[in-house]
Amino acid sequence: MSRQKMIVLTGASGVVGQSIVRELAGRPVLCLVNSGSVAGPGVEMLRVDLSRPQLGLDDDGYADLVARTGAVIHSGGLTDWGQSPERYQRTNVDGTREVIELARRADASIYHQSTSFVHALAPSAPLPLRPTNVVTAYVRSKLAAEERLRASGVPYVIFRPTNLIGDAATGLTSRGQIVQLMSDWICRGRAKLFPAHPGNLVDIVPQDTLARATIAALDAGDHGREYWVTYGKEAMTVDEALEICVEHARRRGKEITRPRVIHPDDLTEAELAALAPMSRRYVEVLADVSE
Repeated sequence: MSRQKMIVLTGASGVVGQSIVRELAGRPVLCLVNSGSVAGPGVEMLRVDLSRPQLGLDDDGYADLVARTGAVIHSGGLTDWGQSPERYQRTNVDGTREVIELARRADASIYHQSTSFVHALAPSAPLPLRPTNVVTAYVRSKLAAEERLRASGVPYVIFRPTNLIGDAATGLTSRGQIVQLMSDWICRGRAKLFPAHPGNLVDIVPQDTLARATIAALDAGDHGREYWVTYGKEAMTVDEALEICVEHARRRGKEITRPRVIHPDDLTEAELAALAPMSRRYVEVLADVSE
């Protein structure tokens, strides 16, 4: 007896994965998770390890997964910045290899979540990405995963989202990411400096926008496309973003001083040393991301 074909979602317990589950709104989905959990109407959960052959499943379990796979949304991976290249390789590159093999055996398409930061490695990028930049190893792993997918012969769509925020209507997110952490830091009045290159924009997209775009591409049967999920030139300027933070704090009864925007090359060791440890780390990350 043949098994019902389902949408298979990797990284289902992560920020993007949970948003996709909500937007699927009860449609049958087989959620592959390594840690954490996910629940909801139509949801089945299966523990896997992306970096291991057959996703860490035994032969029978893997054969059953192949038989049930109708399409794969691949949002699993290591997204924390500043990790070792080896960790990114295991999860983001080797993990994508295993997802490709699953899709190949199931004759299924892959809807792959990458990052708009891969543009920083393009020859046309305004600035070269330094090897010591906090995001370099992560971005290289995402680009390597894309290249592996394109060379695989498996039907695919690649999504390159910018920085994600919570749900567009409610702000809901399963975990605060860099935008939320930085916004909280600014709105509490702890940010004294904001490193930015001239022309830097604050490009953010609600997580449900990415989820809906992914599901729309799947439902349309898109293949061979690459979607940049960003505001691009329409994104906020740094000044606009900082004014929003100042106004938000004011509405909540807190007057804060807007951080001073400074070119990263003009940051001095004395200025960094004068900051609290957490503020110093945020300033260093902003300087890196501004590249």
